[in-house]
Amino acid sequence: MINRVRIEVGASKYVIATPEKEEYVQQLAQELNSQISQLMESNDRMSLNDALVLCALNYVDAYKKSEASADHMRSQLTDYLEDAAKARIELDEARREIDRLSRRLEMLGENKG
Repeated sequence: MINRVRIEVGASKYVIATPEKEEYVQQLAQELNSQISQLMESNDRMSLNDALVLCALNYVDAYKKSEASADHMRSQLTDYLEDAAKARIELDEARREIDRLSRRLEMLGENKG
């Protein structure tokens, strides 16, 4: 279901068509407005457009870093799963060897008796 959410960012009004809940989109707009205000308060020469560009760059940077972090975690998880699979194979082989040696010991014990 697509929701039509009305937001205001930097004194401009927008209608966003999104599958997200209205509360979530409103929170995003509030966060963006807060960051814009902080930037503009810290530099009285900064225009709204400049603040929007800086916010966009910050979000793209955070997104790229999050993606890289997620890729790294996926890679680590894949490595751990491969290690676990190898360990399971080694354990199965060790159990088979133990069973084989146990049978051999039994046979040798029977031959002595």
